[in-house]
Amino acid sequence: MADRFELSRRKVLGGLGTIGVASAGAGLGTTAFFSDTETFENNKLQAGSLDMKAAYSAHYSDWSEDEDDGLDGEVQMTDPSGGPVADGRVGLPSNVASMISVQDADDAKQFLANTQTGADGDASCSGGTDADDLDKPVIELGDVKPGDFGEVTFSFALCDNPGYVWMNGELVDASENGVTESEADDDDEDQKEDGSLKDANDSEKTVELLDEVKAAVWLDDGNNYQNGGEQPLIVDSLRNVLNELETSGSDRGIRIDGRNVAASDIVPTDFTAHGVNRFDFSTDGDYDLDFELTNDPAGGSGKVAHGTSGGASTTDYATTSVPVGETIGNIKGGSLTYEYYGGADNTNSAPDEVWLLIEETDGTQHVVYHTSNDGDIDAQTWKTRNVHLEVDGDPDPEDNPGYNWFEVTSGGNTKIPDDDGNDGNSVADLGAKYDDDATVVAMAVGLGNIGSASVSDVYYRNPSLNGTSLGHFPTACFRGSADDHDHVHSAVFAWWLPVDHANEIQTDSVEFDLGFYTEQCRHNDGTGMAPENA
Repeated sequence: MADRFELSRRKVLGGLGTIGVASAGAGLGTTAFFSDTETFENNKLQAGSLDMKAAYSAHYSDWSEDEDDGLDGEVQMTDPSGGPVADGRVGLPSNVASMISVQDADDAKQFLANTQTGADGDASCSGGTDADDLDKPVIELGDVKPGDFGEVTFSFALCDNPGYVWMNGELVDASENGVTESEADDDDEDQKEDGSLKDANDSEKTVELLDEVKAAVWLDDGNNYQNGGEQPLIVDSLRNVLNELETSGSDRGIRIDGRNVAASDIVPTDFTAHGVNRFDFSTDGDYDLDFELTNDPAGGSGKVAHGTSGGASTTDYATTSVPVGETIGNIKGGSLTYEYYGGADNTNSAPDEVWLLIEETDGTQHVVYHTSNDGDIDAQTWKTRNVHLEVDGDPDPEDNPGYNWFEVTSGGNTKIPDDDGNDGNSVADLGAKYDDDATVVAMAVGLGNIGSASVSDVYYRNPSLNGTSLGHFPTACFRGSADDHDHVHSAVFAWWLPVDHANEIQTDSVEFDLGFYTEQCRHNDGTGMAPENA
C-alpha cells in the first residue's frame, strides 16, 4: 500500500506530501542564496537545515450519522457539482465550491471537530514541534463515494528570516485498476471492460477520477474553513490543480501569499481577499505593484508592509487585507484605524483607498471603497487613518470629506450618496446604507492609480480595532520569527467528489504528493530559484 496521498474509489490514504523551508541566510559572495526542502516522503519527514515548526489537521466527511452532532442548525446539501452556498451560511469544504453548508461559523467549527481524522504538531517557534517529529499524517478512509469531501490544513512558522512560500504537488500515479462491467456501461467511461478504448479516434486512456474529483487551495487563518475574506487561489479538477502545483524549472507551484488577477477577470471580492492581491490594469501581463515586507522607514523596530511599484510609473493596482469581524455600529462607536507613511518617491495618493467587505445579517455581501489623499503624499512621517470616522460618514478633514464611498459590483462602481446633506461632507454613513448590524468582515488598503500612471511608495502598519491589533498587513514575503516572534501561517488543500458522478470512477485510483517550498526573501525576487540551486 503506497504511503502517499492516495485518493481511491475504495480507499484514501493520505501521506500528505512535502513541506519545504528556506535556509536562514546567504553567505557573502554566493549566488544561489540558500534554500532547502523538507519532505513528507513515504510518510517520513526528511529534515533539511532550517529549524521549522509545523502542524497539520485533517478532516473527512463520509456522511456518517454523527457528523451533525452538536450543531444548532441543519446541514444542507448544495449544488450537486459543488456550488456556492446560500447567503448567511458557511460552505464546506469551501464557500465558493461546497458540497454542504452549515448554519454559521459555530456550526462549521463543530462539524469540523466531528469529522477530524488526524492532527499533530505545534506550529510555534517557542516550544513548538520540529517537522521531523510530527506523526505520520496518514488518514485511511474506506469506501469513498460521490458526495464525500475532506481537507488538510497545514500550519507552519518560519523560525528565522522571512520567506516566500509556494504550495507544490506532483501526480505520482493514476490507474483504472481494471474496468468493471458497470463502469464500462457508463457513458462517461472511455474504456471497454477489456481495457480497450471505446472510441478508436482516442489516443490516450483517461483515469476519470482525476477529472471528477475537485480541489481548492487557499491561504487560511488556521480554522480549517473559508471565512474573513479568504478566497481560493485555485478551484479546479484535481488534474488541473496538480498541474498548477507541479514544479517545473523555476516554477515552484502556487505562491500562497495572494493572487495575481488580470483586469478582465476581476470580481469585487478580489479587492478584499485575504492576503496580497495584485491587479494588471496595464494589461501587459506584468504586476508592477506589490506589498513587500521591509524595515520601518522611520527607523522604528519591526517590519512593515511597503506598497511599492519599485520606482516604476504604472496603472497597476494592489491591495492587502486583514480580517475585522465587527459590526458597523460597534465600529462607529469605537475605532478602526491603521497607520501609513508616504515615501519619498511617491507620486500617488496617500494613504489612497480603504476597502471594506461588508456582510448584512442575511449574508448578502458588499465590497465598498473610500479614497483619501491627505495632500502630503511624500511626507515621510507616520500618520493615522481613522477609518471608523469614514464609516460613520464624518471623516477627519485630512481624509478628504469630498470623496464618496463607492460600492463595487460586477456592473461597475456605484456612488453611495450621503443622506445627510447638512454635515458639510460627501461621505455616506455606511450604517444608514447597510444597517448598523451589518458586519465589516475584512479591511484592505489599496494603492495605485488606474486612470493615470504613477509611482507608488507608501508604507502601512498597525491595523487596529478598538485599540486591539488586527495583526499585520500581509505581504508577498511571509514573516519569520526573527521579525515577528512566533507568527503562524496556514494554508488549506481541500478536495471533494461531486455527487453527480457514479460508475465511471469505479476502481480508479490517484496518488499524488503535496508540499511547500520556501526560500528566503532577501536576495530573491519571489519567482523561485531553479531546481539545481534549491
